[in-house]
Amino acid sequence: MRNLERALQELNSKKGDIEATLKVECDLGKKQPSNEVNDWLKNVERINNEAQSIEEEVKKGKYFSRARLGKHAEEKIQEVKEYHQKGRSFTSLVIDAPPSRGLTLTMATLAGEKTKKVVEEIWEDLMGDKVTKIGVWGMGGIGKTTIMKEINNRLQKETNKFNVVIWVTVSQPLYLIKLQTEIATALKQSLLENEDKVRRAGELLGMLKAKEKFVLILDDMWEAFRLEEVGIPEPSEENGCKLVVTTRSVGICRSMGCKEVRVQPLSNEEALNLFLDKVGSSTLQIPTLDKKIINLVVEECAGLPLAIVTVAGCMRGVDEIHEWRNALNELRGRVRSLNGVDTEVFGRLEFSYHRLKHEKVQQCFLYCALYPEDFAIPKDELIDYWIAEGFIEEVKDVQAKYDRGHTILNRLVNCCLLESAKDGRCVKMHDLIRDMALSITSESPSFMVKAGLRLQEFPGKQEWKANLERVSLMMNDIEEIPSYMSPHCDILSTLLLQANGNLWTIPECFFVYMHGLKVLNLSRTNIKVLPSSVSDLMNLRSLLLRWCENLERVPSLAKLLALQYLDLEETGIEEVPEGMEMLENLSHLYLSSPRLKKFPTGILPRLRNLYKLKLSFGNEALRETVEEAARLSDRLDTFEGIFSTLNDFNLYVKSTDGRGLKNYCLLLSAYWMGGFLITDLEVHKSIFLIDCKICEREETIVLPEDVQFLQMFEVSDVASLNDVLPREQGLVNIGKFSHDLKVLRFDSCKNLKNLFSLRLLPALQNLEVLEVEDCYSIEEIVAVEDEETEKELATNTIINIVTLPRLKKFYLWGLREFKSFCSNNGVLVCNSLQEIEVHRCPKLKRLSLSLPLLDNGQPSPPPTLEVIKMEKELWESLEWDQPNAKDVLNPYCKFVALWNINKQQLISGRVAMAKSGFQNESLN
Repeated sequence: MRNLERALQELNSKKGDIEATLKVECDLGKKQPSNEVNDWLKNVERINNEAQSIEEEVKKGKYFSRARLGKHAEEKIQEVKEYHQKGRSFTSLVIDAPPSRGLTLTMATLAGEKTKKVVEEIWEDLMGDKVTKIGVWGMGGIGKTTIMKEINNRLQKETNKFNVVIWVTVSQPLYLIKLQTEIATALKQSLLENEDKVRRAGELLGMLKAKEKFVLILDDMWEAFRLEEVGIPEPSEENGCKLVVTTRSVGICRSMGCKEVRVQPLSNEEALNLFLDKVGSSTLQIPTLDKKIINLVVEECAGLPLAIVTVAGCMRGVDEIHEWRNALNELRGRVRSLNGVDTEVFGRLEFSYHRLKHEKVQQCFLYCALYPEDFAIPKDELIDYWIAEGFIEEVKDVQAKYDRGHTILNRLVNCCLLESAKDGRCVKMHDLIRDMALSITSESPSFMVKAGLRLQEFPGKQEWKANLERVSLMMNDIEEIPSYMSPHCDILSTLLLQANGNLWTIPECFFVYMHGLKVLNLSRTNIKVLPSSVSDLMNLRSLLLRWCENLERVPSLAKLLALQYLDLEETGIEEVPEGMEMLENLSHLYLSSPRLKKFPTGILPRLRNLYKLKLSFGNEALRETVEEAARLSDRLDTFEGIFSTLNDFNLYVKSTDGRGLKNYCLLLSAYWMGGFLITDLEVHKSIFLIDCKICEREETIVLPEDVQFLQMFEVSDVASLNDVLPREQGLVNIGKFSHDLKVLRFDSCKNLKNLFSLRLLPALQNLEVLEVEDCYSIEEIVAVEDEETEKELATNTIINIVTLPRLKKFYLWGLREFKSFCSNNGVLVCNSLQEIEVHRCPKLKRLSLSLPLLDNGQPSPPPTLEVIKMEKELWESLEWDQPNAKDVLNPYCKFVALWNINKQQLISGRVAMAKSGFQNESLN
């Protein structure tokens, strides 16, 4: 047994080495363990278990078993040695991972053995040939989507059987044209919008057939349809395609010709385990809390994972027995008072709603149901609505209101009534929770919600009840509001009509009896004139008209003294609305309009409560307004400015006179690019210079001292960032300029030779991201201006060490003349690097990266490095200063093929669209 123990120790050491190597090589997604290695690991695990069994038998000490056990131990020693030798003989542990076949989806953990059996049943059907269409059905909240997310993710990494896995959330109502678009988008292709459904179906059929074997997952179906109507090939044994739908109705499974797979509720034990996982297992250790009452609460959730998770979220942190008893009584009361499957589920979910206690927080939650099903709701937009509605009035300061709003959102997410989306920028409502919210509002009824239904006709007069409080008709195809329509809705506080692109006119009388209106959103409609009846909406706090490009006139705003939000961005107005100087409560003003010609002086100083301001300065008539805007910088939280001349840009920066804004985004461009101020990085002080001249003979651009993000696009009159700070003034200002600079981006700057010189290096010590694209003349990143230093570097007399201690990512693309990062024998030291990406740099021979050294003098990768992306040919051609550097970095490489299209054409097209008034859409 001692011999066996020693042999096992050696085998398990080898197992540990192999697993550590696999972790490094496979974590990047480029490689996966070979089948031979997987089998070896499974067998080593088996051998360990069998050796454990032998040891337990020996410990029993039975005399007559010793000879038999000794023989077993000898046999096991021999097997251990064989597998140890086999582990040492592997020439390679990994093989290339198959290309991505779709999206990997975030998901909750699968709960319960029944659920896992359903997963295995679906998996076997997908791997087999007999079943081609599968219908996964069960009541709402039972876990159908979670099951299919698990299947989707397994299909990405465990099989080569299918070429592509397509996930589409269908939701209600079924809209076949939208479904066609969603499938094409999932394939990273597009269908022509103006074609009819039949022609689109033909195009989609061709796309799907080109993929040959595919799995199409249609989640949350409410209606059956014929596959050929959409353009989906009929799955069969011959074509190897599969269709999986999830639905609450077994009838839909049958109509679609699917094999029925029912998802059952969790058992009592499984439900309790899930509940304890979410509420915290320490709940069982609370001395005053009887486990029996926990079981009773869990039983009321009826084995529904969504209900269990939601109720557990409400009870997390509750340790008082009386509160648990009260919660149990409330839960029982809600379930017993309702009939029908869905309404019983609503009862369990309503418990979580009522546990919010605070009426304003409940109102915040219900407000989310105004958005369409499965919609990613931008957090700040939602909080703006809440503030305008008066849900957040306990604090007066605007920033404090946002903080309170985010606190409420976090509470709703923690209670599982909302879920985080879009990298935390948005929230979503589960469709069943949204249904529950709408069922609560229907009791009054105080809501009318017909969002995202593609309605063409405006709701009839009989639907506009006097007790309506909130109406959402957003994202429809409504063509007109009847001229006689004048709803008597005195307590209506929110009306959302945005994204009705076919709506051209609103009757003058429409708003006459809406005196209580607080929020009016008409964004992205085609109205030309806003009715004069809006002028009498004295309770209005939010008037949103963004992207109403045809809007020419807004009536007087002089009476709208309560107005806090006014959004006129990308409208067609030429003058600011009459009476705007009266809006002293205004906190948010967005007035970047391409046709704006007149902005009387004296208005901005009167708007004493401004928090966010966005303005465009397209002509000389607005020059005095530039200085007024600059003088507001000590009061504002955020300023976005669009400048068409270098003179106005510099005037603004100089006029701020050192008064720093918390957030700003300044854009200088010769073309109108009002909707272009979008960054994907968490930076708060940004400058965009796009197709403009910044180093004219009479004037050079002046940059704010605290800029964090600087992007130049098609700026042709600079050869280096040093041109922005000429030597005579740069030496004076170098200690101030760009000390906070985190992101540098240069794109399509055709005369750029280098990015910066050594003298600018001290100001770039906080740089985190460096990106250079399609700058065809650039030869190096860091240049040496001093001739003597350059001569010494050329003769290897000194080594030029460029240190960027916080650099996390550098990205180089399409640099035809680029040779090295630093001149001659310079080296780059950046030990915080996470990502290196280099493409289409044919003259690059040396990456100039200096790696940190281990105690034995060998190089090691930067401790934070995650991935290196480049073409394999380029990687293999690179030269390195340090021995073994390539071997050390090789496991982090992810070799990528070049796009089949030219990236420059994409970029030029993008900017061309922006120049011609391209409309950037919202997050959705």
